[in-house]
Amino acid sequence: MTSGLRGNGTIRARMVARGLALAIGFAAAALGCGSSSSRSASGTGGSTGAGAGGRMAGSDAGPSAVARNDAGADASGADAPADPFAAPPTCTSGKTWTGADNGSKLMNPGRGCITCHSKSSEAPVLTLAGTVYPTAHEPDLCDGASSTVYSGATVVITGADQQTITLTPNTAGNFLYQGGLALPFRVKLTYMGRERMMAVAQTSGDCNSCHTQDGADGAPGRILLP
Repeated sequence: MTSGLRGNGTIRARMVARGLALAIGFAAAALGCGSSSSRSASGTGGSTGAGAGGRMAGSDAGPSAVARNDAGADASGADAPADPFAAPPTCTSGKTWTGADNGSKLMNPGRGCITCHSKSSEAPVLTLAGTVYPTAHEPDLCDGASSTVYSGATVVITGADQQTITLTPNTAGNFLYQGGLALPFRVKLTYMGRERMMAVAQTSGDCNSCHTQDGADGAPGRILLP
């Protein structure tokens, strides 16, 4: 009986040892899978999936970049801001000047005022003049941003001496100034709390000579409300 008991004890010991070995093997395998999965998810392994893609978007597009679709909307569904200078030509006011050169301050909106006045000894001498429009490519003689429709719009000129002159467009969108002005000067438009500023200081006050329907000498188009 003693030998039988010893035999049974030996068998039980072997079974326990095998069970421990299997348990250790399963544990090691589980740890190995966990480490591999963790590396792939963080993008530190050889995977080119979501982890790597996330890093590329952050470094190339910047953390504040918003993905936009072909329709001009961002990923949240909001519309992308449109380029105002990409608008098609139109006469927004639907009114065209037909009075020729009759001496009115409403005359010839969109045309180069100083260029025209310099050809006549009877025309008043202007220091600065132009026409403000609600869109960027309005045709000559089309009335611009009328003071009765776009109330509060202003043209602010700052001379080289830091003196400021504020002009208000009239009912044809025209503005003009006949006083002294230290060159070069800077110009900005203000409307409804917004402003649009010229990037470069100017020496010519004939604003419409550059701000034509299509734009000239680097101007992108008309003098445009912000």
